[in-house]
Amino acid sequence: MKIKALNMTDISKWIVLSKEYDVYVREVISDLSEWYGGNGTTSESFDKYMKRKINNGEAFMAVDDYGNCCGIIAISRNNNNITFFGISHESDVVVAGDVLLNYALSKLDSSISVKLNELKSNAGQIQKIYALLDKSGFVFQSEVLENGVPVNQMVKKLDSNK
Repeated sequence: MKIKALNMTDISKWIVLSKEYDVYVREVISDLSEWYGGNGTTSESFDKYMKRKINNGEAFMAVDDYGNCCGIIAISRNNNNITFFGISHESDVVVAGDVLLNYALSKLDSSISVKLNELKSNAGQIQKIYALLDKSGFVFQSEVLENGVPVNQMVKKLDSNK
């Protein structure tokens, strides 16, 4: 498995991956228009967000030996956050997730906290992601709304070796 920076031709893969998670979003809201369209005041549409992340060199995809998307992660260097983290349901969460998470964390400042919002769900896929986040040093901080959807804000403990 390798990591590649996303380009504009990868947007369709990102959308397909995101749609895999719609079932979990629908557990808490039925209308996904704000989730994908933005809330009009503090967040942009998913389409604009993806393009901005790609243009800023802040979106990365794990691909297998056949070039299949195993997962995508996006970061904000300015805010030292992970802004998107999704693993394909066809991929091993531990393998793909660990590769993506370690890559993203290597691009961020480990001497200050790193935040990540994760969907609230008891579904197996989401629980595997929470287990991976826990193993990587993330802890629950608070529940927040992200584009109308309640999510858990997770924070990575500071690297005590620095």
